[in-house]
Amino acid sequence: MNEQYEVAIEIENYDPRTSNSLITAITPDTHDTPHECKVLVDNAKGIRIIISCKRINLLRALLNSYLSVTSMILHCLEVLGYEPAETPTRGPTDSD
Repeated sequence: MNEQYEVAIEIENYDPRTSNSLITAITPDTHDTPHECKVLVDNAKGIRIIISCKRINLLRALLNSYLSVTSMILHCLEVLGYEPAETPTRGPTDSD
């Protein structure tokens, strides 16, 4: 059984400062994954985190981990004021 499971997280429309912060925070974790998994970070067009594993339970654990870290980083940047015009927690009609 050589099945490979894969999922991608895509983050679009962020300014370079936000993208760099996300990549800087996420990249070290990509070097410390189970040997049955691989995590790639691509930032050609936005940010894309590609997770692939031979076991679905490992994929689920890594996906949850990366979603949690990404959400936390975006929230921290939002609180610090480094947010773009729109975020998942703030729409174009919300006022400061």
